[in-house]
Amino acid sequence: MKRSAVLAIRHYHLDPANGRPDYWVWSLTPPEGLGAEFFEVRPATSGELTPLYELPARIAELRRTGADSAALEETVRACADWITRTGLRGIAHRLQVLAPVVVEFQLPDELRDLEMFPWELGLVDGLPLSLHQVVFVRGVRLHASRADEAPPPPHLRVLALFSLPRTKRPVDLGAHRTVLRAELLDLAAGGREGSVPMELRTRQFGVSRGTLSGMLREPGGWDVIHVVAHGLPGSLALEHADGTADEVGTRDLLRLLAPARGRTRLLFLSACWSGSRVADEDNGDTSGQDAALTSLAASVAERLGCAVVAMRFPVSTDFARAVAVRMYRYLLRLGHELPQALNNAVVDSVTDARLAERRTPLFGAATPMLFGAAARTLRLPGRPMTRGPLRGVPVRAVGGLPERPRSFVGRLREMTAASAALAPGSGLTGAVVHGPEGMGATTCASLLAHDHREAFDVILWHPRPTPREAAGRPGADPFEDLLTNLTVQMPGIGVPSPLPHWKELIDKSMRHRLRLLLVLDAADRAIGLDPRFADLIEQFAGADGPSRILLTSRSELPGVAAALPRMELRALDVRDLTQIIHTLPRLGALARSRRNRVLMDKVLRRTHGRPGLLMDAESNAGTVRELENWIREH
Repeated sequence: MKRSAVLAIRHYHLDPANGRPDYWVWSLTPPEGLGAEFFEVRPATSGELTPLYELPARIAELRRTGADSAALEETVRACADWITRTGLRGIAHRLQVLAPVVVEFQLPDELRDLEMFPWELGLVDGLPLSLHQVVFVRGVRLHASRADEAPPPPHLRVLALFSLPRTKRPVDLGAHRTVLRAELLDLAAGGREGSVPMELRTRQFGVSRGTLSGMLREPGGWDVIHVVAHGLPGSLALEHADGTADEVGTRDLLRLLAPARGRTRLLFLSACWSGSRVADEDNGDTSGQDAALTSLAASVAERLGCAVVAMRFPVSTDFARAVAVRMYRYLLRLGHELPQALNNAVVDSVTDARLAERRTPLFGAATPMLFGAAARTLRLPGRPMTRGPLRGVPVRAVGGLPERPRSFVGRLREMTAASAALAPGSGLTGAVVHGPEGMGATTCASLLAHDHREAFDVILWHPRPTPREAAGRPGADPFEDLLTNLTVQMPGIGVPSPLPHWKELIDKSMRHRLRLLLVLDAADRAIGLDPRFADLIEQFAGADGPSRILLTSRSELPGVAAALPRMELRALDVRDLTQIIHTLPRLGALARSRRNRVLMDKVLRRTHGRPGLLMDAESNAGTVRELENWIREH
């Protein structure tokens, strides 16, 4: 989408009663720098603009009162009708003729509010301009300061954050994270035509100001930062040290994102209201350039000099996920420029019969927004790349920390509570995640360990006892192995012989303020084989310091470390299991065929809500016949 036009206002008049424009003249400069065209707009009264100014508040009220989709669409359509009839007049038809085209705004500071109006709702043949491949880019400022770009690395670095603080009504982002991560890893699949060497880091739990700041200060920097979070106009919800919501305003967010300046080229703010207009004072300073910034996204685009994708209205997780996945596919696999990639993703998602936004096409089409001068022609990767994928960086771990789970859905309440217990300011020393065999306690612990790795100096994963250990294999002592690994991590101790007593090790780790995450997988089995594990757990759980202990178990470990909170894993519902199936290579491929619907229903019934059994079915789903044999055996 190389064609670009400029929509400017050169002449205007402000109503002295309210400071709103009651007359202006659009100047449309079409592509290739052809002569400008002029369109005069003269509302009967400046009050005609009130529905446009108050549209966000009206949408918020409808959402708060639980209004149906028809009421949302009717409210948006009323604004679309005014934009078509008066606000854009003949410009809508002219832009449709020029399409596909990127339209850049150049407005006086006094009219910055107009830039935030949903002009993409101008209707031509009953469809909004965004569905005619007309893309508006906001936040383009000639005076915006730009950082000198650092030399690009030979691969693409992507950071995807899913902030999930403890609230009364949390939103499960597990499916969003799983699908987005799987799509990005698929785009980075080595050996295939169009693959992109990519280093991908995702984090769902424990996204605080401190962890975000630490990630952004990594020497390599990030090409793409994707943030999924709750949002309000002018703020994002990250997490406090105790796991509760931390509303980060625009000014504080700009400080946190400052290290990304000069390297990050795309920031995707998948958060409600992240593109919405806010009052000047919400941006911090009330003088100079800060006073002119009109949204969180515009502020970030101007200060960081990067492209920003944001959301004008509240957005459902399904719609946000669909837009993001499709945009990255167009951007990274098909090589489209960002405006075209985002526009194609919006068109696909608004017309997707599986999404609720199909019933509110105007609302959906007006929700995603694009900001920043860099957005007009951005391509990713946009440079020669090395061969082969990079699937993230190694974790500083001891004892064989499992790989980050590729598919993780559900467990919202339990994971949020466990994540809060591991947080530095929780006042707790750890947690117990327990449930019957196959409920996924080990998977939960693995994801928690990966997501909290920036909070710890080292992660010590002690695996569950194997049958050979249980049988007393000569020379094998799991408890002594654990002490050896602990000793190696103690500053200044080295590996003495004989090993120090475990109480001495724990005391020394606390004195040195070692940030250690100790994970004991199948702690109930370990205690059954060696009672010393119970004593160690008690000592560790009662210690005072930054270290944490995370236990998995089939039971809630009665009588052991009573101060540790317990998170019981119950059976997943059919919806969660179905979402997991669609992320798996074998079962997912079978599920995409309608003729296998009965077969998939049988699989769901046989799993009894246990993701472990679903993984077992996946390993036996090479063919339909193999899966049918698995079903008969279960």
